[in-house]
Amino acid sequence: MRPMERSLYYVRLFPGTEERYDRLHAEIPDEVAAEIREAGLRDVTGFRRGTDVWWYAQCEPDRPTAFREYAKGRANKAWGKQFRDVIAEVEAPTGGLIWYDEVFHTDAPEADGPWERGCFSLVIDPRSATYYDNLHADPWPEMLEAIAEAGYRDYTGFRRGAHVVYVGRYYPDFQTVIDRINATDVAARWGEAFKDVITTFTGPDGRNLTAAEIYHQD
Repeated sequence: MRPMERSLYYVRLFPGTEERYDRLHAEIPDEVAAEIREAGLRDVTGFRRGTDVWWYAQCEPDRPTAFREYAKGRANKAWGKQFRDVIAEVEAPTGGLIWYDEVFHTDAPEADGPWERGCFSLVIDPRSATYYDNLHADPWPEMLEAIAEAGYRDYTGFRRGAHVVYVGRYYPDFQTVIDRINATDVAARWGEAFKDVITTFTGPDGRNLTAAEIYHQD
């Protein structure tokens, strides 16, 4: 079976509309949810940090086809009218959604026990984008083993310009997985390979720049 194409796009909200945006997605109409499934979109998840929102989805048979079908939906079009004074930016200057490109993906057999979905981001020196992409396209085998052992599953990195976003499932939870990987020697060596590449990795509190899940549909 052909794997579904993973996708990520960005939305910016008007300041002050964050709670309304979350509420609208907590109360998504059944007919809109049905059109999402019928279009071929799976594992649809929205993550928000302030006025920044990222939407992840797996697309069948591919991203253009699935999103084109979803855009045709009558329920989607009607529901979308409620966001006219909520969404400040959703289209790229050249048209279409503001897509990120996948630069990394790894997975491992399902783990036992609880887990949570998570999303975090970082910023790189744009002059080093090719280096960043190339190293993630051919990662060290020992780094992939450490990622799996730490509890990452269905872990994907997307980049747009200097901004990189990672989404995945974390067993048993995001912070435990981060603490596990940070305790390994291979992660320290991997980090050294990017010491002049990554310019922003954590916030003022020293923690990863995370975004909270506001919506999910399998």
